[in-house]
Amino acid sequence: MRTRCVLVIGHVDHGKTALVRALTGAETDRLPEEKARGLSIVPGFAHCEYPEGIVDLVDAPGHGDFVQAMITGAAGAQAVMVVVSAVDGVQEQTLEHLRIAGSLGIHDAVVALTKADLADADQLATRHDDIRAMLSAMPFRNAPIIPCSARSGAGVDTLHHALAALLAAEPAMPAPLHPFLPIDRVFSMPGRGTIVTGTLLGAALSQGDEVVLQPSGVSAMIRGLQSRGRDRDRVQAGERVAVNLRGVAPGTSSRGAVLVSGPGISASLCMDIELALLPEVTGGVRHMEEVRVSIGTAHAVAQLRLFGGGSVTPGENGFAQLRFRDPQVVFAGQRAILRRPSPARTIGGITILDPQAQPARAGDGGRLAILRAAVKEDPAAIARALGDASGGAARLDDVARIARLKQQEAQEALGEGFVEIEEGVVSAEGTLALCERAYLSALRSGHDSQPLRLWVDRKEIRLRDVSPDLRTHVETVLLARGDIRREGNSVALSSHDPLSRLTPAQGRRKEEIEYRFRLAALDPLATAEVLKNQTDEALFALTLADGNLIETPNVALNQMLVFHIDVLIAAADALANAFPVPQRFTTSEARRALGTSRRVIVPVLEFFDAQGVTAREADTRVVRDANALSPGASPC
Repeated sequence: MRTRCVLVIGHVDHGKTALVRALTGAETDRLPEEKARGLSIVPGFAHCEYPEGIVDLVDAPGHGDFVQAMITGAAGAQAVMVVVSAVDGVQEQTLEHLRIAGSLGIHDAVVALTKADLADADQLATRHDDIRAMLSAMPFRNAPIIPCSARSGAGVDTLHHALAALLAAEPAMPAPLHPFLPIDRVFSMPGRGTIVTGTLLGAALSQGDEVVLQPSGVSAMIRGLQSRGRDRDRVQAGERVAVNLRGVAPGTSSRGAVLVSGPGISASLCMDIELALLPEVTGGVRHMEEVRVSIGTAHAVAQLRLFGGGSVTPGENGFAQLRFRDPQVVFAGQRAILRRPSPARTIGGITILDPQAQPARAGDGGRLAILRAAVKEDPAAIARALGDASGGAARLDDVARIARLKQQEAQEALGEGFVEIEEGVVSAEGTLALCERAYLSALRSGHDSQPLRLWVDRKEIRLRDVSPDLRTHVETVLLARGDIRREGNSVALSSHDPLSRLTPAQGRRKEEIEYRFRLAALDPLATAEVLKNQTDEALFALTLADGNLIETPNVALNQMLVFHIDVLIAAADALANAFPVPQRFTTSEARRALGTSRRVIVPVLEFFDAQGVTAREADTRVVRDANALSPGASPC
């Protein structure tokens, strides 16, 4: 079943309510004050049933004092029926209502030239020309203009045909991805509890669905649904609905709240927007100006912070952030109206680009690039802009929210030009390539600054404006590809060979250090006795790496002992000769056989155990393989 929500707008006393009554038989003025004054104060509701579907009519107040109520009635509207009196012609509120409707993204319209029975042919022709001229600069320039009379019934059938024709058009209104009901009325009924009403956007609701009232965050379940006075198991987007909620106490919600179902919709104090000022507004708007925002059925005060600062002039567009006093609930792509608080005047319309924005400076170029991409509705451009603004990596949920897609849809839309560097985080292939080159260049610089070092501390590899997620991914790729190697928190180019970069003097000094430890035999020297400066320390590290020197700890004494590999090979041979297999020996027997101290024999035997020279069982050992060590080969 096709449905359309049509907002009935026009100047006060032009006959909107009477025309709706003639079309539907329903009386939309329901408040005692409205009936007493003959003046609509809040939106009224009725509907027309056609073979093609159902048109819901929202009769908006026409008086200038009730513009906010008119905007509330527009929540969910997909077309407008503009009512113009043939007696009075186009008036101030007619123009303001049309400008508001256009700013809300509504493009489909029907014009009802009412009270036609009170005007002659020349007057009707003049009114027709005036209306067509008015519409020529608006999105409604092709709207049919239908003379009619609620009193005589003339033209009402033609108006029905025009309304039915709206059902065939596909409205170009942005919609949320999930059920989204801006609430325009809340009341309670004995035996039923809390009931909320509004025009449903996004997706269908069914009896038994779990929903959330925002911004309060109160969860509830749908106890019952009603549309146009009939109980329903399921209602579609675009329909006027009443939702009976289970688990919601009276007073929990109010007009301006939103009933939602599905992920990703939550209240926010900060939103990025594109604003379009009406050409008729006086003076434009300034950076940091306070404005009233009419969005959905809510009306809130916010500070307008223009990107680039300064001001936006009448008839121009600009990008800005809204900072609200109280949290608001919106969806990306939603339209809203900006008004000045005092005097109350409509100044333009806005499109929500990011409903969950983070506060940004007026001169934030990165954020501005994101908003420009959002206007194009290009997921790849949005992802690149998000990445540029946050170290090269973009979160898929941010891309999806701003691109108005589900996360899986956003990932598919990005295609092969992006890589998921970890779950839910993507980066452009070009960015990855640049980051890889930057990482390798930084690592190469680290080696060049201290060529004798085997490793560079990862903290020394500074990649400017690169996110931790992207850095980790790039390092993982380089390791897998074999471009780098890693040990703990240190990395090195796989091609880095400090030995090949030794000067002749450094080569001689390395041999001297090695000789000193070989000469010490099993009475090892402290490194402080041998190493005199940083170059010595680097040469010592190289000798440890090539396996000619071995470090082994004496845990009990918290010491690190250094032996030459030839000394340890000789010790292994001596043990094999002293204790032929399968003869077992104790630590004390090994100490006497090698003529050394307990300080030395314990770490030496533990090293032999680790390298497979000996095998320990309880308090004794046996020589397993005296040839397990080899000269100049690192045991690691």
